Amino acid sequence: MILDEQLVRQRIMPLMSVVIFFAVLNGVTFNIAIPDIAAEFSVSPSTVSWVITAYVVIFAFGSVVYARLVDQFSLRSIITFGLIVFCAGSLLGFFASSFPLLILARIIQAVGASGIPALGMLLATLYFPSHLRGAMLGVIASTVAFASGVGPVLGGFVAGQFHWHFLFLIPLVLLPVIPLLYVSLPLDESHVRKPFDFMGALLLGAFVGALLVALTQASWPALLLAAPLLAAAVWHMRRVEYPFIAPQLFTIARYRGGVIAALLVMATVFGMLFAVPIMVRQVYDLSTMAIGVFMFPAAMSAAVAGWLSGRAAGRIGSNRVVRVGYLFLIVGYLCLGASAGLGVVLSALCLIAGHCGFSIVHSSLAGSISGVLPRELTAVGMGFFNLIFFISGAFGTAATGIMLNILHPERASAYMITFGGFFLLALLSLVLFARTFPFSEGATAKSS
Repeated sequence: MILDEQLVRQRIMPLMSVVIFFAVLNGVTFNIAIPDIAAEFSVSPSTVSWVITAYVVIFAFGSVVYARLVDQFSLRSIITFGLIVFCAGSLLGFFASSFPLLILARIIQAVGASGIPALGMLLATLYFPSHLRGAMLGVIASTVAFASGVGPVLGGFVAGQFHWHFLFLIPLVLLPVIPLLYVSLPLDESHVRKPFDFMGALLLGAFVGALLVALTQASWPALLLAAPLLAAAVWHMRRVEYPFIAPQLFTIARYRGGVIAALLVMATVFGMLFAVPIMVRQVYDLSTMAIGVFMFPAAMSAAVAGWLSGRAAGRIGSNRVVRVGYLFLIVGYLCLGASAGLGVVLSALCLIAGHCGFSIVHSSLAGSISGVLPRELTAVGMGFFNLIFFISGAFGTAATGIMLNILHPERASAYMITFGGFFLLALLSLVLFARTFPFSEGATAKSS
């Protein structure tokens, strides 16, 4: 079932852009309010970090669950359900008067919002005309970049001028969008419903939760727990007829190569997003609001780059556009490392290249990977790709934090070494991607 081009351009793409914007915005606006939340509820830094950790863990696993539910229900029903739950969690959070209730609200928010970016990708790959798929993936990437840039500035303004509780009201802007999107999305009931593997979902969810807690909280017990949970999940899914994650997905060599390349490069991207604010605070002594202003031009440039890369992918193929994104990233890492301590304006200009590279790679890599999947594996394959996105982010952030602690974050040389490491890892990822997706292909064919 392919949707009408006019409906896609005039209704679905604009509405999905708005929805994805607020889903991503909700994930980043709370970062800047963490000190205020800790002070209000008199909790320790490790405890208040669960405002972010709980959201990330549920968001990561939820992206796979929603993708798997596409086999059971229509995309229209799933997206509508997610948006209603997202708004319900936001309303609960606004009235939260205790820290446990606040965490519950964040969990409900994540349950609702977690599937939105992944389902946006699936909507494009399964239902859009072929020449618009790259454009939609580009819109998603540019929206993510724009929301990530606006989030800290908007969060600081709302929390500073009003109260951090008002951050929960922002997603309620989506309430009038829900019925408009519902009548625009396809009601495709042509799929054959298969049994849902609850045990596989439970085991994989426990593994993802343990791994992300281990990475974000530096918890060795959680890391030790993750290994047997992964082994149990793999053992279970190899035995059942309709597993939560189909094992044949990993027999597709090009999918494996693409996912590993994504794991490597996205770890460097999240490392960059973590290291840069620390660098400008420690080396240039900028305030929190000034850091948001410092990063804003890069985020806006990334939004434009993501939009342009989506249009280019529809014309010359996502495989070629990904290489351009890698070039921006590699140059950005080199320049950020070389310019550390030489001036805040110079570092801000170098950051533009890094952010543009992130936006281009994020959108086009999804197009390349989805292109090697047969239709029946597209939903679960892209859901797993989004899961890898979050795992690599947690790993990149944790590894960067450890590296900066060792190298002393107040020294400019620490960032020269750190960004040098990002450069080498991104280069390795590029080599793997180039071996997996030849330049001569352009647009990726559906093959395994």
